[in-house]
Amino acid sequence: MRFNTEAPFWQFMGTLARFTALNLVFLVTLLPIVTIGPAQAALYSTLFQYDEHDDIRLVHEYLKRFKREFKQGLISGLLLLALVAVLIFGLAFWVAWDTNAAYVPLIILVAASVAVLFLAEYLFPLQARFANSVGRTWKLAALFPWRAFACSFALVGIDVVVLGLAYFVPFIRVLMLIFGLSWVAYAKSLILLWGFKKYGGYGEVERPTYVNANSGL
Repeated sequence: MRFNTEAPFWQFMGTLARFTALNLVFLVTLLPIVTIGPAQAALYSTLFQYDEHDDIRLVHEYLKRFKREFKQGLISGLLLLALVAVLIFGLAFWVAWDTNAAYVPLIILVAASVAVLFLAEYLFPLQARFANSVGRTWKLAALFPWRAFACSFALVGIDVVVLGLAYFVPFIRVLMLIFGLSWVAYAKSLILLWGFKKYGGYGEVERPTYVNANSGL
């Protein structure tokens, strides 16, 4: 009996193994927290190329792109973490503010939180896809969600569904740690590529660095 590696089952298992390896490497590079920017930019950059060339070596490409995106991703990541910290401090301050006038700043905080959420959905994918400066990438990330609202709604919808499943189903949390984060990012990358194509270019597309490899991670 011949062992057919081209059978659909083994093709799927091979893809699963590659995404699992990518997921684990992504989590390792994410551990310092401050590297959230380079890690996300590298992940999306790798998956954008995977969508166009599904035979690339995912882990190899991810590590190359992590190095390439590190400086800009680190700056943007730290700025984003600072914004989130300010919002958390504001909400904590609001909880301690026991007065009717507190509802005005609450509205402002909620609006700011939504704006930061949408900005975070696009900030690192835009960095991964287009060769722009930090300032221009932030400007595009702030404006694009409102122009491509259907795309933004779909991205946030994926996050809500995944977080909901992970919260209510403990087994899903395990799967997310093993390979789920990379699969979720891949699903979002398809929506992002559609949005970028539909609503126009936002700079020169970054040059590919992939090396075709039909085997290996």
